[in-house]
This record gives sequence, C-alpha cells and structure tokens, in this order.
Amino acid sequence: MVSLEPQVARLVDELAQYHGHRTLWLDRRGYLCHSEPEDDFEDIGYQYVATLMQPTGEVLRSTIMHFAARRAARVGACPVPGAFHMHPVPVLMAI
Repeated sequence: MVSLEPQVARLVDELAQYHGHRTLWLDRRGYLCHSEPEDDFEDIGYQYVATLMQPTGEVLRSTIMHFAARRAARVGACPVPGAFHMHPVPVLMAI
C-alpha cells in the first residue's frame, strides 16, 4: 500500500504558497491536483474534492479521507488511502 503521507506533505507545501483558496481535484488517473477555485474540471472527468486555504497536514489528511469515504460509499467499495498516487505536476493548469 502506498503511503498517503508523501502526497499530503507535497500538497501542504504547494498550497502554503498561495494566499487564497485552492480547489483540490482527483483526476481521471487517480492523482490529486489543485487549481483556482473558479476553474471547473468536472466536464473533463475530474472529481471535486474540496476547496481549502493553506490547510495543515491534519486538515488535508482528514479532507482526503472524508472524500475517499464519500466516494467509496457512492461506488460501494472500501476507501483505500493508497489509491491516491503521487502527482509530479505541482499545479493543474486550466486547459
């Protein structure tokens, strides 16, 4: 199982560089990424996770786990933290 900790640490570092809110998305490959809050990527198959402002590791971990539980309930599966992969791209850019 892949640890969620490296991804949480990466996102906390990246999101700390922004002074406003950022929206987290789960892309079609299962990677977490972030964008400006006004960007909408649902039309291209991304799933909205949350909109946060400079979250701590604890807040981000809780948010991701809550999202995973909601998603699992919709598809009838158990949430697995290792299902989230590392994403090498720091910021999702608008297409």
